[in-house]
Amino acid sequence: MNALAMRESQHPAETLAVPNPRASGLLAAALLALVGLFLLRGVGAEPAPPDTAASATEPQSLMPEHLRLAILEAERQSAAAFAPDPTVPDAIKDRWGVEVIRMDYTADGYWLGLRFRVTDADKALPLFDSRIKPYVQSEKSGVKLGVPSGAKVGALRTTNRQGNIKNGKVYNIMFSNPGTQVKPGDRVAVVIGDFKVDQLTVK
Repeated sequence: MNALAMRESQHPAETLAVPNPRASGLLAAALLALVGLFLLRGVGAEPAPPDTAASATEPQSLMPEHLRLAILEAERQSAAAFAPDPTVPDAIKDRWGVEVIRMDYTADGYWLGLRFRVTDADKALPLFDSRIKPYVQSEKSGVKLGVPSGAKVGALRTTNRQGNIKNGKVYNIMFSNPGTQVKPGDRVAVVIGDFKVDQLTVK
């Protein structure tokens, strides 16, 4: 056995822990990130509450002016489309529990649509009685227009057969207008049994 082998047998090689450069780099980065987080937030400090006022106004401030005006106009038109007709007497609402909204010229004029809102379902029940046949009468020509009826869907109106009339809900009754006899701007009367509203302008 040579001298080198004898020295190795008498003094076994010690195991040296060699640091992993990659692991050391990751650990250093994590420590730096942790220190940076504490410096930004402040040690022991509570997180600042969100600025709700700023967040609420930020979308509006970033919105282009023409888009904001378009949205406002759309909201105005939507509200106007469901506003009660100011020409209808208040007595109609008091007696029948409904607000008459408008009479629409629709489906290229072949239909007229009465739109109204129920404010008192009990008072409004006669308007939903399937035994009563509503009609529209032109004040100019005197022609009477009834509610069309399909073989499968029945009359194009809501009835109270299922007790589904609700306060605050808007309902429609469709009237046929063959030959578009009634035109926009004409005035009509709506008759549903004892219920009658005169001088509604078709729009």
